[in-house]
Amino acid sequence: MTSGAAAGARLGLLTVVDDIAIFGPGDAEIIIRIQPGDTVQVDNSGYLAAQTYHRHQVPETTEFPVWDQFRNPDGSPIYPQRPLVLGPLFAAGASGTVQTGRFEGRMIVVASLLDREALPWQADWYRTKVHQHLGDATDEHFRLWFTDNALHGDDELQESPTHTVSYLGTLHQALRDLSRWVEEGVAPPPSTSYEVVDGQVIVPGDAAQRRGIQPVVTLSVDGGLRADVARGDEVTFCATGQVPEAAGAIVTVEWDFDGAGLFHVADPVDVADKVSVERRYRFGETGTYFPTVRMAAHREGDRTSPYARVQNLARVRVVVSEPERARTPSE
Repeated sequence: MTSGAAAGARLGLLTVVDDIAIFGPGDAEIIIRIQPGDTVQVDNSGYLAAQTYHRHQVPETTEFPVWDQFRNPDGSPIYPQRPLVLGPLFAAGASGTVQTGRFEGRMIVVASLLDREALPWQADWYRTKVHQHLGDATDEHFRLWFTDNALHGDDELQESPTHTVSYLGTLHQALRDLSRWVEEGVAPPPSTSYEVVDGQVIVPGDAAQRRGIQPVVTLSVDGGLRADVARGDEVTFCATGQVPEAAGAIVTVEWDFDGAGLFHVADPVDVADKVSVERRYRFGETGTYFPTVRMAAHREGDRTSPYARVQNLARVRVVVSEPERARTPSE
């Protein structure tokens, strides 16, 4: 605030809807003092600085190789460094301590490959800490399952349903498997296979190689990942889904063609560990579309249960234009 009774105060601005400003958590007394005609300065410099703050927080330890990209060949930081390293403080604030990987029971970690708050490589970092403690016995105590196309929040309804899936089904199944592992000694499916390249967790495109419990879903349109067609032309979508070994069967196949995220179109499929479906479609309006297929797997192949349904999806691009007008002889 730059004028009026609240001059000098700072408030967090979440968003503006039409002529309504929505503030984040803050001092209600400051908001009450704001009057029509008061002037403000909108400043997002703190937000912008946070986008690259990690470059100025290079740990002195070498146990975080993802920071090596911000080091010179001699190991020194490329960029100026801030005096306070925030990472350990955030970790301790979220869980009460900085994780050590030292435990004697059994554990299944569920991590999301599109997580924006807890980055996927951090789950790999924890796995390395567990391995330092348990060594060759790691697989007797620990699993790490990545969920592709999933975010951080445990929400069933996604903010962008044609981009992401909920990881709740993976979490449900992990709890069931952990219970059987601890109480009955039944080992769960193996950890997801992956590699970390420049801080990015990369998983194989084949379900048998990827492992874990999430189905791998692929989609093509007219044989590729993109189709350029005229309005009203028929296009052919081919979708496949396969679950890793011992991870159940595909029970649902759903489609979204217009980007609404409602998935109102469903294909009946035989419950199986691998399914392939083909669907033809015509777009009645011009524009760029991202048709999406979403599949769900269930350990017991139960079509009706809303629980432990492990989802994944795939998308393609379709660009629809007006049909070319046929030329008349005079043209």
